Amino acid sequence: MKLDCKTMTGVIYNCPNLSECLQNSTLDRMEALRLYFLNQGIPPEDIKINWQHSPMRPYFHTPFAYNTDYQTRDMIIFGNPVEWDEDLNDIKPFYQLSLAQLQQIIEQGFADPAAQQNNSPTIQAFLEFAQAQASKGFQFVFEGYAISPFREDYRVSVEGIIYRGNYPYQMLVEFYEFVGEPEEIDVQSHYLRAWWD
Repeated sequence: MKLDCKTMTGVIYNCPNLSECLQNSTLDRMEALRLYFLNQGIPPEDIKINWQHSPMRPYFHTPFAYNTDYQTRDMIIFGNPVEWDEDLNDIKPFYQLSLAQLQQIIEQGFADPAAQQNNSPTIQAFLEFAQAQASKGFQFVFEGYAISPFREDYRVSVEGIIYRGNYPYQMLVEFYEFVGEPEEIDVQSHYLRAWWD
């Protein structure tokens, strides 16, 4: 789907997708989205944008006692055992962690709900956002990594969120409100992704 930034924002660019249009716009992201939806014929009263967004980001949190049963953790995340090398300080990435898997690693103590990847939402916020979207029929998956049990910083980190499929304009607004200002964002007609370094 090609979108014209001039139509959306008044800025003259010919962008291949909405995320590039928003990057090129001089308008605030939410104002640009609102204008885009108005230009698409959506009535103003149907455009529900939460201007005061702040995913759970604690100023401090107490140390988390991780479940150290890494064999179980790895089976939940990867579906098979991982052979960790004691000398390599390994990390192992994942790219398709489901909502059910995320909930399971939180419930079993393999992931700290208050942890976040730099400026990302917390793991708990990722869970709650994905649960809210799942209740509307939209299934998000997560990317991140598990750290070797031989490292002092043994943990699971979530650093990205992905959606594949059709979505309505309101879900796109909610996605933008949730992710805030990630390091990478990709918005296409059948694909959404936000990632934090």
